[in-house]
Amino acid sequence: MCPQDEIWLRKREKLIHILEVVGDNFKLVKSYSRSAADANIAVPSLLRPYSVLKKTVNYLLHEVGKQTNVPVIVIYDFLNDRLRAVRQDMTIQRLLPEQCMELLEPIIRFHVYFAYRLCEKAINEFDPVLNNKLLLECVKWFLSCADEMDRLNRCFNTHKTALSLDLLNLEDSKTMCDRVLVECLYILCNIENYQPLVRYLGLPSYIKRNPRLKLVYEIAIANIKNDFIRVCRLSHRLCPLTTCVFVIYLPRLQRNSLLIMSSAYNSKQLTVPTTILQDWMLFNSVVDVTECCKHYGLNVDNGVQFNKLSFKCDIEAHKPKLNNRLTGGQIINLHEVLTY
Repeated sequence: MCPQDEIWLRKREKLIHILEVVGDNFKLVKSYSRSAADANIAVPSLLRPYSVLKKTVNYLLHEVGKQTNVPVIVIYDFLNDRLRAVRQDMTIQRLLPEQCMELLEPIIRFHVYFAYRLCEKAINEFDPVLNNKLLLECVKWFLSCADEMDRLNRCFNTHKTALSLDLLNLEDSKTMCDRVLVECLYILCNIENYQPLVRYLGLPSYIKRNPRLKLVYEIAIANIKNDFIRVCRLSHRLCPLTTCVFVIYLPRLQRNSLLIMSSAYNSKQLTVPTTILQDWMLFNSVVDVTECCKHYGLNVDNGVQFNKLSFKCDIEAHKPKLNNRLTGGQIINLHEVLTY
């Protein structure tokens, strides 16, 4: 999983990561290095073939990812660096679309999960913007490969030609299921954008009729219509990984909902009970409702008094919380999102 030259260099310079120490031995994984202007990174001896890359991704996520003896942020930083190196080797070698899809799919799960797992961390520990940038790069790469596979399917009539039975079986293949998941993530990660919905309408029918994808599409449509109550009700049917994405988006949904209600229920005398808002917008408790409303400048006494003039539109959305009603008050674990 690591070129011999790099092993010698890192041992000599004492650049062994704590997660590469296994008992009394070292299990090194190739680290990410930025390409310099005068450096040639396309050296065959430094590149890992597809089979090794697949083994590396599985080892990182299923073995290193379950470590409990180091902080979660240390695990994230290590995995993020090593998985970037995997993508770098993929780019240089120009792997086949189906191989890229097989490698990118678990990497996408990684970025989605840790965006959720580290959402409460300070910006100096975890940068959600950078993680989201890397996530969208992987998603778009995966979907471009999927589109290329669709084009090949149309050109070569794969219903009758066994080009790659494991990957191109349209009705019953793991890749098809994984693709549906990535299509779902693409919509949810860009839930306020119309482009993923336009893409959905152009997808092959065998993908569009998948119940999970239809659910996510309905959530996105309800969100565009500002039907936040329907969005929250439908979100209870999401799978663990799409739930991770929705938990991250939930504070923005709650903010937008309170902004709309500040106009709809604008009154100097009447109030809305906090228990109603807790139920409508998936707050964990009445205390969370009170804190959130005060965060945006709304008065809370026996209920929430909505005033469109007092709502603070220029303030940032509050942070998401790990322990959420959608997750049953528990933290989703990495193994759970990697093995379904």
